[in-house]
Amino acid sequence: LVNQALGRAMRHAGIGPANLDGFLACPSLAEPRFMPAHGLATACGIIPKGDMLVMSIDTGGASPISMLLQAKSLIERGACSSVAVVAGDAVSSMPSQAFLDAADTACELPGALEG
Repeated sequence: LVNQALGRAMRHAGIGPANLDGFLACPSLAEPRFMPAHGLATACGIIPKGDMLVMSIDTGGASPISMLLQAKSLIERGACSSVAVVAGDAVSSMPSQAFLDAADTACELPGALEG
């Protein structure tokens, strides 16, 4: 679904994958994976491409806004000229307890003391 949405957004903007030099994505609770931006960029056919900046950004519920701010900064600094900002999740398809468990796990501090 994310691939379809990205394709539609690029067509609406009049660009194709070859025009992108930046790709930002945030993790999904429903479908967690290592290096989510790289996984999505690969699935969407954006990479492999030598001059592509690919970045996963995880700031919890602020991730979409954080990605927009990062994309703005990359373009203003001249690091990129066209950045895809991609977010999607299917938490409504998860049972409530599975969602709560995934959200709690995502918020745990590594090495935090229990008790």
